[in-house]
Amino acid sequence: MADIVVSEIKKSFDGREVLHSLSFTVHSGDFLSITGESGSGKSTLLSIMGGVMRPDSGSVMICGSDVASLSEKELAKMRRTKMGYVYQFFNLIPTMTVRDNIFLPIRLDGKKVSDYHERAQELISFMKLEKVVDSYPSTLSGGEQQRVAILRALIYDPEVIFLDEPTGNLDSENARNVMELLAELNKKYGVTIVQVTHSELGTAYGNRVITIKDGSIEKCL
Repeated sequence: MADIVVSEIKKSFDGREVLHSLSFTVHSGDFLSITGESGSGKSTLLSIMGGVMRPDSGSVMICGSDVASLSEKELAKMRRTKMGYVYQFFNLIPTMTVRDNIFLPIRLDGKKVSDYHERAQELISFMKLEKVVDSYPSTLSGGEQQRVAILRALIYDPEVIFLDEPTGNLDSENARNVMELLAELNKKYGVTIVQVTHSELGTAYGNRVITIKDGSIEKCL
């Protein structure tokens, strides 16, 4: 496992700079929450760290590679194998069962699904999803869908998982369950977690918080 080093990241949209030379380090095994008001730039920052968006300048070093300088092919490979990315709206494929959604990154990378059955079964049990693996996403609760999305991000044993408002579409009970699950994943598997959240509940489960205001770091704890 390696640290994530963010250096002098800048990003503008339509001539307006939304991120102003942000620099910080996420240490291996951290559970970091990035918070801030709507429009502060936190989701843009997460997208850049996860390789979904490219910065105008600066670098994001993960596993010895500058994510911002990778080709699209290299970036796609890294996102499948070294990084997990979980969206607020789950992004599960509705025509695929839970099992097929879980194994999708493996198939996209041309690997043998059978090589990952043992890990998948361990995670399915850990996530308490045994009863729904052959179901379709539309039949699952919001909390179950989010757990499936997190499991899918974990199937390749990534260095880091990025989550964009992981409890934003969940009621309070499911939100608490998901956050407890993430905290346990962080402790049991040592996976680095970086989440964007508005939730005070969400930030309470991590060990570090960065607050973004108007595109700059206001606090880094």
